[in-house]
Amino acid sequence: MSAGGNAGFRPHSSGERRHGGAPPTGRVSAQKETPTDIAWVALGANLGNRSRQLALLRDLLQRDGVRIDAESQERLTRAVGVTNQPDFLNQVVRLRSPEPWPPRRWLQHTQRAEYDAGRRPTYRWGPRRADADILLLGEDGSMRYSDADLTVPHPSLPDRPFFGEMLAEL
Repeated sequence: MSAGGNAGFRPHSSGERRHGGAPPTGRVSAQKETPTDIAWVALGANLGNRSRQLALLRDLLQRDGVRIDAESQERLTRAVGVTNQPDFLNQVVRLRSPEPWPPRRWLQHTQRAEYDAGRRPTYRWGPRRADADILLLGEDGSMRYSDADLTVPHPSLPDRPFFGEMLAEL
């Protein structure tokens, strides 16, 4: 992480899994340590000015030499899990780092952007100002990874067809 801009950053507590879905299986792919310079990330916000929040997330994700290679259209979607909350504005972006990063470095990068954009711990599937979930890793999205905090491909991807549609735009 760069020295600037992360003074208040705290990773998500271990009680909050980064993406809904099933708990980790304890299995870790053979590619666990394989770094990649490509991450496919879902952005979302359902509090505040949602469009402005996504713009802020995009800006914050472009730190440490990371750039956005492609982005889908923004799309309004219903909340999943806890449904009695405002709709989410979502988008998918393809990020490229200046050098290959291991999966946990991508997780730190997205969590720092979320925190700096105003995300604070609430409850599973609760409302949020900023959400940046890693959907896929690798040039073609085929990289697999699993540990207690991160599972790639994102375990809820099959349950959220709108993310598949946005990935197809890229």
